[in-house]
Amino acid sequence: MYKKPPQKPEPQALKHAFLRLLRNQHNEAGYFKARTKMVWEKFFGKHTADNTRDFLVRNRKLYVYVTNAPLRNQLTMVREGIRDRLNEEFGEDYLEEVVIK
Repeated sequence: MYKKPPQKPEPQALKHAFLRLLRNQHNEAGYFKARTKMVWEKFFGKHTADNTRDFLVRNRKLYVYVTNAPLRNQLTMVREGIRDRLNEEFGEDYLEEVVIK
């Protein structure tokens, strides 16, 4: 009897399955921090990514640590847009606030 060889899952499906596996109650903040790091340069450009030192997610707030003062001021003015863009990427309204430091 002939059996079909197993089909490989699509890369996007595999990526989403892996991300669901990473997200649980104990690691939810780490999950969203990792997702933010994955898209930060693509969404906000190389200059912003190069001047971003770190991210922290705590109590549904994203803290972005920036090393460049003028850039920090620019990001502060558009932080609601940053929140909305990331929540759109996440597919849910997880982030309540973005704090630029």
